[in-house]
Amino acid sequence: MLNTPSLLKLAALASIAGLAACDAPANTATKPTPLVEVVTVTHQLRTLSQTLTGSVEAKAQASAAFLISGRLSTLTVDVGQRVQAGQVLARMSPAEYQADVDAAQAGVTAAQSRLAQTKTALDRQTSLWDQGLTTRSALDGAKTAWETASGTAESAQAQLELAQEALSYTTLKARADGVVIRKLANVDEVVQAGAPVFLIAEDGPRNARINVQEAAISGWDMNQQVSVSPISNPAAITTGRIAEIAPALDATGTVPVKVEVDPSLPLGVPVSVRLQVRQDDHVTLPMQALTLADGQVAVWLVSADNTVSLRAVAVERYESGVAILADGLEDNEKVVVSGGQFLSPGLVVDTREVAQP
Repeated sequence: MLNTPSLLKLAALASIAGLAACDAPANTATKPTPLVEVVTVTHQLRTLSQTLTGSVEAKAQASAAFLISGRLSTLTVDVGQRVQAGQVLARMSPAEYQADVDAAQAGVTAAQSRLAQTKTALDRQTSLWDQGLTTRSALDGAKTAWETASGTAESAQAQLELAQEALSYTTLKARADGVVIRKLANVDEVVQAGAPVFLIAEDGPRNARINVQEAAISGWDMNQQVSVSPISNPAAITTGRIAEIAPALDATGTVPVKVEVDPSLPLGVPVSVRLQVRQDDHVTLPMQALTLADGQVAVWLVSADNTVSLRAVAVERYESGVAILADGLEDNEKVVVSGGQFLSPGLVVDTREVAQP
Protein backbone atom coordinates (compact mmCIF):
# COMPACT_ATOMS: atom_id res chain seq x y z
CA MET A 1 0.00 0.00 0.00
CA LEU A 2 1.27 3.43 -0.86
CA ASN A 3 1.84 5.79 1.96
CA THR A 4 0.49 9.27 2.09
CA PRO A 5 3.65 11.03 0.81
CA SER A 6 3.74 8.76 -2.24
CA LEU A 7 0.13 9.48 -3.00
CA LEU A 8 0.87 13.14 -2.84
CA LYS A 9 3.79 12.74 -5.26
CA LEU A 10 1.67 10.79 -7.73
CA ALA A 11 -1.06 13.35 -7.51
CA ALA A 12 1.46 16.06 -8.23
CA LEU A 13 2.89 14.16 -11.19
CA ALA A 14 -0.58 13.52 -12.54
CA SER A 15 -1.41 17.14 -12.20
CA ILE A 16 1.76 18.15 -14.05
CA ALA A 17 1.06 15.61 -16.78
CA GLY A 18 -2.45 16.91 -17.10
CA LEU A 19 -1.21 20.43 -17.43
CA ALA A 20 1.35 19.35 -20.02
CA ALA A 21 -1.38 17.59 -21.95
CA CYS A 22 -3.46 20.74 -21.89
CA ASP A 23 -0.52 22.91 -23.05
CA ALA A 24 0.58 20.64 -25.88
CA PRO A 25 -2.10 21.71 -28.41
CA ALA A 26 -1.41 25.41 -27.71
CA ASN A 27 2.31 25.06 -28.46
CA THR A 28 1.66 23.35 -31.77
CA ALA A 29 -1.19 25.70 -32.91
CA THR A 30 -0.65 27.64 -36.23
CA LYS A 31 0.24 31.33 -35.78
CA PRO A 32 -2.22 33.84 -37.36
CA THR A 33 -1.25 35.19 -40.79
CA PRO A 34 0.00 38.82 -40.54
CA LEU A 35 -2.26 41.47 -42.07
CA VAL A 36 -0.52 44.23 -44.04
CA GLU A 37 -1.79 47.21 -45.99
CA VAL A 38 -0.69 47.39 -49.62
CA VAL A 39 -0.98 49.71 -52.60
CA THR A 40 -1.08 48.63 -56.22
CA VAL A 41 1.68 50.39 -58.13
CA THR A 42 0.50 52.81 -60.81
CA HIS A 43 2.84 55.15 -62.66
CA GLN A 44 1.41 58.67 -62.75
CA LEU A 45 2.16 61.77 -64.78
CA ARG A 46 3.28 64.47 -62.39
CA THR A 47 3.81 68.11 -63.28
CA LEU A 48 7.03 69.45 -61.81
CA SER A 49 7.27 73.12 -60.99
CA GLN A 50 9.65 75.68 -59.59
CA THR A 51 8.59 78.51 -57.32
CA LEU A 52 10.82 81.53 -56.81
CA THR A 53 10.32 84.95 -55.30
CA GLY A 54 11.04 88.39 -56.65
CA SER A 55 9.73 91.94 -56.57
CA VAL A 56 7.71 94.03 -59.01
CA GLU A 57 9.49 96.80 -60.87
CA ALA A 58 8.55 99.08 -63.75
CA LYS A 59 9.52 97.87 -67.19
CA ALA A 60 10.49 101.47 -68.04
CA GLN A 61 12.65 103.29 -65.50
CA ALA A 62 13.66 106.82 -66.45
CA SER A 63 16.41 108.98 -65.02
CA ALA A 64 15.29 112.57 -64.44
CA ALA A 65 18.29 114.86 -65.05
CA PHE A 66 18.94 118.52 -65.77
CA LEU A 67 20.25 119.42 -69.22
CA ILE A 68 22.54 122.07 -67.72
CA SER A 69 24.94 122.26 -64.79
CA GLY A 70 24.28 124.26 -61.65
CA ARG A 71 23.48 124.28 -57.94
CA LEU A 72 20.37 122.38 -56.87
CA SER A 73 18.10 124.74 -54.94
CA THR A 74 14.81 122.85 -54.49
CA LEU A 75 13.47 119.30 -54.51
CA THR A 76 9.68 119.22 -54.78
CA VAL A 77 9.12 115.42 -54.59
CA ASP A 78 10.49 112.51 -52.60
CA VAL A 79 10.93 108.75 -52.91
CA GLY A 80 7.65 106.85 -53.14
CA GLN A 81 5.66 109.84 -54.38
CA ARG A 82 3.53 109.58 -57.51
CA VAL A 83 4.23 112.17 -60.19
CA GLN A 84 2.47 113.20 -63.38
CA ALA A 85 3.93 114.12 -66.74
CA GLY A 86 5.05 117.76 -66.67
CA GLN A 87 5.11 117.97 -62.87
CA VAL A 88 8.03 119.95 -61.41
CA LEU A 89 10.51 117.65 -59.67
CA ALA A 90 13.36 120.01 -58.80
CA ARG A 91 14.76 123.48 -59.44
CA MET A 92 18.26 124.74 -59.98
CA SER A 93 19.48 128.16 -58.85
CA PRO A 94 18.52 130.40 -61.81
CA ALA A 95 20.69 133.45 -61.02
CA GLU A 96 23.43 132.74 -63.56
CA TYR A 97 21.00 131.83 -66.32
CA GLN A 98 18.71 134.76 -65.51
CA ALA A 99 21.71 137.06 -65.87
CA ASP A 100 22.34 135.58 -69.31
CA VAL A 101 18.72 136.26 -70.25
CA ASP A 102 18.95 139.85 -69.01
CA ALA A 103 22.15 140.42 -70.99
CA ALA A 104 20.64 138.87 -74.10
CA GLN A 105 17.51 140.98 -73.68
CA ALA A 106 19.64 144.11 -73.47
CA GLY A 107 21.42 143.03 -76.64
CA VAL A 108 18.10 142.59 -78.42
CA THR A 109 16.94 146.04 -77.28
CA ALA A 110 20.13 147.67 -78.54
CA ALA A 111 20.03 145.77 -81.82
CA GLN A 112 16.41 146.68 -82.45
CA SER A 113 17.17 150.34 -81.69
CA ARG A 114 20.06 150.27 -84.16
CA LEU A 115 17.83 148.52 -86.69
CA ALA A 116 15.16 151.20 -86.32
CA GLN A 117 17.78 153.93 -86.85
CA THR A 118 19.19 152.33 -89.98
CA LYS A 119 15.68 151.75 -91.32
CA THR A 120 14.87 155.44 -90.91
CA ALA A 121 18.11 156.40 -92.64
CA LEU A 122 17.43 153.96 -95.49
CA ASP A 123 13.90 155.29 -95.95
CA ARG A 124 15.27 158.86 -96.10
CA GLN A 125 17.96 157.97 -98.64
CA THR A 126 15.41 156.10 -100.75
CA SER A 127 13.10 159.14 -100.79
CA LEU A 128 15.97 161.46 -101.70
CA TRP A 129 17.06 159.08 -104.46
CA ASP A 130 13.58 159.14 -105.90
CA GLN A 131 13.80 162.95 -105.93
CA GLY A 132 17.28 162.91 -107.42
CA LEU A 133 18.68 164.61 -104.35
CA THR A 134 21.23 161.97 -103.19
CA THR A 135 23.95 159.81 -104.63
CA ARG A 136 24.01 156.10 -105.34
CA SER A 137 26.86 155.74 -102.86
CA ALA A 138 24.81 157.27 -100.04
CA LEU A 139 21.81 155.05 -100.85
CA ASP A 140 23.96 151.92 -100.98
CA GLY A 141 25.63 152.84 -97.69
CA ALA A 142 22.26 153.26 -95.97
CA LYS A 143 21.08 149.95 -97.36
CA THR A 144 24.23 148.14 -96.18
CA ALA A 145 23.89 149.63 -92.70
CA TRP A 146 20.27 148.47 -92.49
CA GLU A 147 21.15 144.93 -93.64
CA THR A 148 23.94 144.73 -91.06
CA ALA A 149 21.61 145.96 -88.33
CA SER A 150 18.99 143.40 -89.41
CA GLY A 151 21.52 140.57 -89.11
CA THR A 152 22.64 141.83 -85.72
CA ALA A 153 19.03 142.01 -84.50
CA GLU A 154 18.33 138.47 -85.67
CA SER A 155 21.48 137.19 -83.95
CA ALA A 156 20.58 139.02 -80.74
CA GLN A 157 17.08 137.50 -80.82
CA ALA A 158 18.54 134.01 -81.29
CA GLN A 159 20.87 134.57 -78.34
CA LEU A 160 17.91 135.66 -76.23
CA GLU A 161 15.94 132.54 -77.16
CA LEU A 162 18.90 130.32 -76.28
CA ALA A 163 19.31 132.08 -72.93
CA GLN A 164 15.59 131.74 -72.21
CA GLU A 165 15.71 128.05 -73.10
CA ALA A 166 18.68 127.53 -70.77
CA LEU A 167 16.78 129.34 -68.03
CA SER A 168 13.82 126.99 -68.54
CA TYR A 169 16.18 124.06 -68.00
CA THR A 170 16.67 125.17 -64.39
CA THR A 171 13.28 123.54 -63.74
CA LEU A 172 13.27 119.73 -63.92
CA LYS A 173 9.95 118.13 -64.91
CA ALA A 174 8.68 114.55 -65.14
CA ARG A 175 8.42 113.25 -68.68
CA ALA A 176 5.70 110.68 -67.84
CA ASP A 177 3.41 109.51 -65.05
CA GLY A 178 5.09 107.25 -62.53
CA VAL A 179 6.55 106.79 -59.06
CA VAL A 180 9.82 108.17 -57.71
CA ILE A 181 11.90 105.17 -56.64
CA ARG A 182 15.31 106.78 -55.98
CA LYS A 183 16.69 110.21 -55.09
CA LEU A 184 20.23 110.70 -56.36
CA ALA A 185 21.03 114.32 -55.40
CA ASN A 186 20.43 116.72 -52.51
CA VAL A 187 19.72 120.43 -52.16
CA ASP A 188 22.80 122.70 -52.48
CA GLU A 189 24.75 120.10 -54.42
CA VAL A 190 26.26 121.13 -57.74
CA VAL A 191 24.88 118.76 -60.34
CA GLN A 192 26.35 118.27 -63.78
CA ALA A 193 24.36 118.26 -66.99
CA GLY A 194 22.89 114.80 -67.52
CA ALA A 195 23.56 113.60 -63.95
CA PRO A 196 20.41 111.84 -62.63
CA VAL A 197 18.56 113.57 -59.80
CA PHE A 198 15.70 111.06 -59.54
CA LEU A 199 14.95 107.59 -60.86
CA ILE A 200 11.29 107.23 -61.81
CA ALA A 201 9.40 104.01 -62.44
CA GLU A 202 7.04 104.98 -65.22
CA ASP A 203 3.47 103.72 -65.40
CA GLY A 204 2.72 100.95 -67.87
CA PRO A 205 4.05 97.40 -68.25
CA ARG A 206 5.71 95.91 -65.17
CA ASN A 207 8.17 93.10 -64.55
CA ALA A 208 9.04 90.87 -61.65
CA ARG A 209 12.76 90.31 -61.36
CA ILE A 210 13.80 86.89 -60.06
CA ASN A 211 17.06 84.96 -59.90
CA VAL A 212 17.25 81.35 -61.09
CA GLN A 213 19.99 78.86 -60.27
CA GLU A 214 22.10 78.05 -63.31
CA ALA A 215 21.35 74.33 -63.00
CA ALA A 216 17.60 74.99 -63.20
CA ILE A 217 17.51 77.57 -66.00
CA SER A 218 17.19 74.89 -68.70
CA GLY A 219 13.51 74.56 -67.83
CA TRP A 220 12.82 78.26 -68.47
CA ASP A 221 11.87 79.43 -71.96
CA MET A 222 11.13 82.85 -73.42
CA ASN A 223 7.42 83.77 -73.51
CA GLN A 224 6.53 80.79 -71.30
CA GLN A 225 3.54 81.46 -69.05
CA VAL A 226 3.94 81.49 -65.27
CA SER A 227 1.67 81.97 -62.28
CA VAL A 228 2.28 85.11 -60.22
CA SER A 229 0.83 86.00 -56.83
CA PRO A 230 1.72 88.47 -54.07
CA ILE A 231 3.44 86.74 -51.17
CA SER A 232 1.02 88.54 -48.85
CA ASN A 233 -1.99 87.17 -50.77
CA PRO A 234 -1.17 83.79 -52.39
CA ALA A 235 -4.77 83.32 -53.56
CA ALA A 236 -4.58 86.37 -55.85
CA ILE A 237 -3.02 84.48 -58.77
CA THR A 238 -2.40 86.22 -62.09
CA THR A 239 -0.70 85.06 -65.27
CA GLY A 240 2.72 86.34 -66.27
CA ARG A 241 5.16 85.75 -69.12
CA ILE A 242 8.92 85.25 -69.20
CA ALA A 243 10.11 88.40 -70.95
CA GLU A 244 13.89 88.28 -70.55
CA ILE A 245 16.54 85.71 -69.57
CA ALA A 246 19.99 87.14 -68.99
CA PRO A 247 22.73 85.48 -71.07
CA ALA A 248 25.16 85.31 -68.14
CA LEU A 249 25.31 84.98 -64.37
CA ASP A 250 25.16 88.10 -62.22
CA ALA A 251 27.18 88.91 -59.11
CA THR A 252 25.04 86.51 -57.03
CA GLY A 253 25.98 83.56 -59.25
CA THR A 254 22.43 83.18 -60.55
CA VAL A 255 20.68 83.99 -63.82
CA PRO A 256 18.49 87.14 -63.70
CA VAL A 257 15.06 86.59 -65.25
CA LYS A 258 12.40 89.23 -65.89
CA VAL A 259 8.76 88.14 -65.87
CA GLU A 260 6.12 90.42 -67.36
CA VAL A 261 3.35 90.71 -64.75
CA ASP A 262 -0.07 92.30 -64.35
CA PRO A 263 0.32 96.13 -64.37
CA SER A 264 -2.08 96.33 -61.42
CA LEU A 265 0.53 94.81 -59.10
CA PRO A 266 2.04 97.60 -56.96
CA LEU A 267 5.66 98.53 -57.51
CA GLY A 268 8.04 96.88 -55.07
CA VAL A 269 5.56 94.25 -53.85
CA PRO A 270 7.20 90.83 -53.23
CA VAL A 271 5.69 88.14 -55.45
CA SER A 272 5.88 84.40 -55.87
CA VAL A 273 6.50 83.15 -59.42
CA ARG A 274 5.59 79.53 -60.20
CA LEU A 275 6.68 77.84 -63.42
CA GLN A 276 5.75 74.38 -64.68
CA VAL A 277 9.00 73.02 -66.04
CA ARG A 278 8.16 69.46 -67.10
CA GLN A 279 6.05 66.35 -66.50
CA ASP A 280 7.52 63.04 -65.36
CA ASP A 281 6.24 59.46 -65.16
CA HIS A 282 6.67 58.43 -61.54
CA VAL A 283 5.55 56.27 -58.62
CA THR A 284 4.66 57.89 -55.31
CA LEU A 285 4.78 55.93 -52.05
CA PRO A 286 4.24 56.99 -48.45
CA MET A 287 7.45 57.31 -46.47
CA GLN A 288 6.50 54.40 -44.16
CA ALA A 289 6.66 52.02 -47.13
CA LEU A 290 10.44 52.40 -47.30
CA THR A 291 12.93 50.27 -45.41
CA LEU A 292 16.65 49.52 -45.62
CA ALA A 293 18.18 46.31 -46.96
CA ASP A 294 21.95 45.91 -47.20
CA GLY A 295 22.33 49.68 -46.97
CA GLN A 296 19.90 50.35 -49.83
CA VAL A 297 16.41 51.80 -49.81
CA ALA A 298 13.94 48.97 -50.42
CA VAL A 299 10.25 48.06 -50.22
CA TRP A 300 8.34 44.89 -49.36
CA LEU A 301 6.51 43.36 -52.33
CA VAL A 302 3.61 40.91 -52.05
CA SER A 303 3.60 38.26 -54.80
CA ALA A 304 0.61 36.45 -56.29
CA ASP A 305 0.91 33.66 -53.68
CA ASN A 306 0.89 36.28 -50.89
CA THR A 307 4.53 35.78 -49.93
CA VAL A 308 6.68 38.84 -49.34
CA SER A 309 10.11 39.77 -50.64
CA LEU A 310 12.40 42.79 -50.51
CA ARG A 311 13.32 44.85 -53.57
CA ALA A 312 15.71 47.78 -53.78
CA VAL A 313 14.30 50.98 -55.31
CA ALA A 314 15.77 54.29 -56.46
CA VAL A 315 14.33 57.43 -54.85
CA GLU A 316 14.42 60.57 -57.00
CA ARG A 317 13.38 62.95 -54.23
CA TYR A 318 11.40 63.27 -51.05
CA GLU A 319 8.42 65.54 -50.62
CA SER A 320 6.01 66.13 -47.75
CA GLY A 321 5.27 62.66 -46.37
CA VAL A 322 5.98 60.83 -49.64
CA ALA A 323 8.87 59.49 -51.70
CA ILE A 324 9.02 59.92 -55.48
CA LEU A 325 10.65 56.83 -56.98
CA ALA A 326 12.84 57.03 -60.05
CA ASP A 327 13.05 53.28 -60.69
CA GLY A 328 12.48 49.81 -59.26
CA LEU A 329 8.74 49.12 -59.54
CA GLU A 330 6.35 48.08 -62.29
CA ASP A 331 2.64 48.78 -62.65
CA ASN A 332 0.27 46.41 -60.78
CA GLU A 333 2.90 45.23 -58.31
CA LYS A 334 1.75 45.34 -54.70
CA VAL A 335 3.85 47.21 -52.15
CA VAL A 336 3.45 46.97 -48.39
CA VAL A 337 2.81 50.41 -46.92
CA SER A 338 1.88 49.41 -43.35
CA GLY A 339 2.97 46.45 -41.20
CA GLY A 340 6.29 45.84 -42.91
CA GLN A 341 8.36 46.10 -39.72
CA PHE A 342 7.51 42.50 -38.72
CA LEU A 343 8.05 40.85 -42.11
CA SER A 344 10.73 38.48 -43.30
CA PRO A 345 11.38 37.16 -46.82
CA GLY A 346 9.02 34.33 -47.81
CA LEU A 347 6.46 35.06 -45.10
CA VAL A 348 2.83 34.60 -46.14
CA VAL A 349 0.59 37.59 -45.40
CA ASP A 350 -2.98 38.71 -45.74
CA THR A 351 -3.45 42.04 -47.50
CA ARG A 352 -5.77 44.99 -47.36
CA GLU A 353 -5.71 47.41 -50.30
CA VAL A 354 -5.37 51.16 -49.66
CA ALA A 355 -5.15 54.06 -52.10
CA GLN A 356 -1.83 55.09 -53.61
CA PRO A 357 -0.91 58.65 -52.57
